Amino acid sequence: MMVRLENISKYFPGTVALKDVTLELKGGEIHGLLGQNGAGKSTLVKIIYGIHQPDTGSIYLDGSKVLFKSPRDARMHGIILVHQELTLIPHLTVLENIALLGSLYNAPLFREFKQEEFYDKATKRFEELKVNIDPYARVMDLRASEKMLTQLIVALVMDARVLLLDEPTSPLIKEEVENLFEILRNLKGRGLVIVFITHRLEEAFEICDKITILRNGIKVGTFNTKELKIEDAIKMMLGTEVEVLSTSRKTMNLVKEEQPLLRIEGLSTMPSKMGEIPLKSIDLEVYRGEVLVVFGLLGAGKTELGKSLIGLQRIKNGRIIFDGREAHIKSPVDARRLGIIYLPEDRRNEGLFLGLSVLHNATISSLERFSKFFFIKSKDEKTEVLNYFRKLNVVMPSLTDSVSKLSGGNQQKVLLSRALLAKPKLIVLDEPTIGIDVGAKIEIRRLVYELAKKEGISVLWLTSDVDEALAVADRIAIIYDGEIKYIVPNVNLTRDALTSMLHN
Repeated sequence: MMVRLENISKYFPGTVALKDVTLELKGGEIHGLLGQNGAGKSTLVKIIYGIHQPDTGSIYLDGSKVLFKSPRDARMHGIILVHQELTLIPHLTVLENIALLGSLYNAPLFREFKQEEFYDKATKRFEELKVNIDPYARVMDLRASEKMLTQLIVALVMDARVLLLDEPTSPLIKEEVENLFEILRNLKGRGLVIVFITHRLEEAFEICDKITILRNGIKVGTFNTKELKIEDAIKMMLGTEVEVLSTSRKTMNLVKEEQPLLRIEGLSTMPSKMGEIPLKSIDLEVYRGEVLVVFGLLGAGKTELGKSLIGLQRIKNGRIIFDGREAHIKSPVDARRLGIIYLPEDRRNEGLFLGLSVLHNATISSLERFSKFFFIKSKDEKTEVLNYFRKLNVVMPSLTDSVSKLSGGNQQKVLLSRALLAKPKLIVLDEPTIGIDVGAKIEIRRLVYELAKKEGISVLWLTSDVDEALAVADRIAIIYDGEIKYIVPNVNLTRDALTSMLHN
């Protein structure tokens, strides 16, 4: 199987998404697509999948020219897209989703559905993926990682010949990523064409045979992975030299006061829904102007710790002391009144109002600052928002455009602007750079660290990225299974040492 794209261009209003991109995808290879947000990666796979049609250029399958007017056309040729935005139906079971989206898709209207035969086929795919998911569980009750793996099973049930993977590892922990890679290598051995989009460069260099780099809709080049250095890939993605992603500090840039801004004493929680991790006797302090990183794998309890500070966890034991007083936080409103702002990991579903403008997303938590007698002072509102947008280098068409049109990195900066407009004392950032490109990662890390040091804002940074922890932290707390295992200063701390502590 071979897919060839010749001189593909795609234009959207005011934007050149792709320009004269030629690319060859071969069976038996895993081909990585790298680039910043807006580079054209997702647009390219959407053209292969029939969501978009190219304005110029041609697509060939095994030498024959094709034009996909819809995903249905692409699926008829064995082309399946596994997207980072989950496409499952939440109220149906896993098995029902696989049947509806896989086995029954494009089936004749009155074709007999043989449930036992289908169940055997689906079970075989589960065994291939080495996952233990209850086929009768409702999708809404699954973890994010289980939902992603269910999507992959749908593709395998449909006997995919071309597999387009858009950020498939974003919700997965290390062991699940390793299992996925084992399956992808197996599928590569069967001759499938596999396209792998990721922002995690280490993963691309581990699993991909070839890597194509896009920048601003233009193909920079295609390389054999063994012949490409990760530093060179970053330079080509950004079009410029780039600072090192992680650092090993020689000194600690933190002056401790006698009294911390936040003190957590013996905090334990009870899960209120499936998948939550109970916290166990957490003791933690955050000082003014400090960036304290809580580092751990997916499912270690990082998110639960963050949400316990805004009243979204059931606290069983322990105390939260904030700014010298014991705090009884029952809701995010209580937290905000104290000066605590939480930015969630899932920014699209839990952070942003996708139907609102960029401006209103930025000011929705601080409207009282711009209102007088129930009226909004629009001029003051826009002036202050633009001031923060300049500080954070937010790139946008206009303040009135929908926030959904922005790249992931700029959406995260809008959320950060919202937090700063609320004049917080403590910002809790839950995986703030997940799913955004390497340039935006570096910029957000730098901006947050500078805000902490220049404006005295305390930051509790929750992450599973070891390089991120080393790049931003004054101190690092390692969390595992709901417990804080170590708290160490970020001085002469190496990647290997931090990883070793986590694994121990």
